[in-house]
Amino acid sequence: MNPVRFAVLTVCGVSALALPVAARGQALTTASKGAEISVFGGYLASSPDYGGFAKKGVAAGGDFTVFLRLPVTPSLEIRGDIASGPAVTERTVLVGLKVEREYRTHLHPYADILVGEAQIVYHPDPYANYNADRSLNISYGGGLDIDAVRHFSVKFDFQEQNWNLGKNGVLQPSGANYTLTPRTYMVGVVYHIPFRTLNSQKDFNK
Repeated sequence: MNPVRFAVLTVCGVSALALPVAARGQALTTASKGAEISVFGGYLASSPDYGGFAKKGVAAGGDFTVFLRLPVTPSLEIRGDIASGPAVTERTVLVGLKVEREYRTHLHPYADILVGEAQIVYHPDPYANYNADRSLNISYGGGLDIDAVRHFSVKFDFQEQNWNLGKNGVLQPSGANYTLTPRTYMVGVVYHIPFRTLNSQKDFNK
């Protein structure tokens, strides 16, 4: 799939999922602690841990954040990315927990742990009838969101992924599990969807 089309479809999908939540948010009372839905997308650079070539692509996703009286702010995050280089194309879809700590009202450092599916496609096909693998993917990392203008933030993100593709006599003739640890680096933009009820405790009128 074309990387730009992938990013657009992912953001649209997350936004579509957000609409029912927004509708339910209209029924929240003024005593609600507040919540937020945001979507993000950006440019991705990746070290694939295969073939020795860096990859470039896009990433997109969204967060459902609940503002509680806690030292950190938790979010449910879903994201997908696609990056391609001379040796491979890698695709991932991940979901998990993100925690954020606000600093000086406009800086938002965060950490996350995500789990999902990963796919690696080899090109050109190095072996007859063997051109792709799929794996469970466990990813952890973090980054920094910086509030820029109303409803928008700039995102800097790093993730280290852990793939275990199981036994593979072609790529691991020793009998060891075939594992990969790609790293991704993203620069992007976050859009905080301005649902007034959900954002009852979030003030973007800066």
